[in-house]
Amino acid sequence: MKILFAIQKLDKKLGGAERFTTNLVKSMLKRGHDITIACYSWDKQYEEQGIRFIRIKKPGFLKDPWEEYSKSLKEEIEKLDEKPDIVCGLTQTYPQDVHRFAGGIYAYWLPKKYPKTWFFQKFMPRNRRILQFEKKIYAPQNLRYAVAISEMDKALLEKYYAFPEERIITIYNGIDQTEFHNNGREETRQKLTKANAIDPKLRIVLFSANNYKRKGLPEAVEAILKTKDPSRFALVVIGKPDKALRSSLKRKIGDKFRNVWLSRVDDPAEYYRGADLMLFPTHYDSFANVTAEAMLCGLPLITTKDAGGSEMVTQGVNGFVVEDSSKIKEMAEALDLLLDEEKLKSFSLNAPNTAKDLTTDRCAANFEALFQKILEERKNGG
Repeated sequence: MKILFAIQKLDKKLGGAERFTTNLVKSMLKRGHDITIACYSWDKQYEEQGIRFIRIKKPGFLKDPWEEYSKSLKEEIEKLDEKPDIVCGLTQTYPQDVHRFAGGIYAYWLPKKYPKTWFFQKFMPRNRRILQFEKKIYAPQNLRYAVAISEMDKALLEKYYAFPEERIITIYNGIDQTEFHNNGREETRQKLTKANAIDPKLRIVLFSANNYKRKGLPEAVEAILKTKDPSRFALVVIGKPDKALRSSLKRKIGDKFRNVWLSRVDDPAEYYRGADLMLFPTHYDSFANVTAEAMLCGLPLITTKDAGGSEMVTQGVNGFVVEDSSKIKEMAEALDLLLDEEKLKSFSLNAPNTAKDLTTDRCAANFEALFQKILEERKNGG
């Protein structure tokens, strides 16, 4: 099968979408498929894996990046002597056979992003453009199947765009479990505490994200401050830094609890295995890879119902789910509960259980089955 994946950039260090694409493409290559990737730029190492690349020209100044990407992609496909059997969008584009909407539904996110002014915000040029483009993506003539990465987002797509339920397939992300596992946690914890001058007696809380505000870092800090004794915790933050917000939060924390601020790291699994739990009070997240990765590494997860990853949590067994990021007191209570060594140990042992089925092979098999279904429908005139 000739499959074309559309993504703007392919750099494993960038974030979850890029790591997901890397894992999916590797699995598809193993299954014998012919893979082409259309993007602006990519790491040269990928060329050695037998992947064909199409370079999409970057949009000019003041041009709509998504419209320009879609236009350029269509032009490049038309130039190909052999057309792909399947076009699968892993970024915002149209038309396409399959669209994996890992970035969520903007029509749902906008009121959460601007709770007091969202009615006016939807008329602002940028927001209006995004909403109009999102509507184009999910227009029946532009998309055959949508892939949701959580049941939460599947329901949102039905609600906001009346997209047919039978054409929405939920495929959870695949995680490389040779990298993310819970072996050697004690040794890794010792390395983490020593390297970052953390007292081993403290409960190490991990926050991992490239967007501090949307993923709830301010609320995470507030939750630790609201615990009975914040000094019993250490917060480790990894991800692309927001320098202004970081400075503000560090001032708020003061000397109330130990805090370590790191940038993007090459080996996030080592930090997961070295921590005790993950606190991820996101405002909205389709299904952040970091939640599944952390749980596979043995970390209990405290998150919100606005996280697709909350679907992995069994309340009071491997983590806690609160209604939304405003529930600071409830998150603080969950943190206090996990100060108990026996409870933490039990949660840690249970954490990988619901995430262990999220393998890269299973994810690729589900995509492959969907692609085959589309080819059969075409063959039968559908």
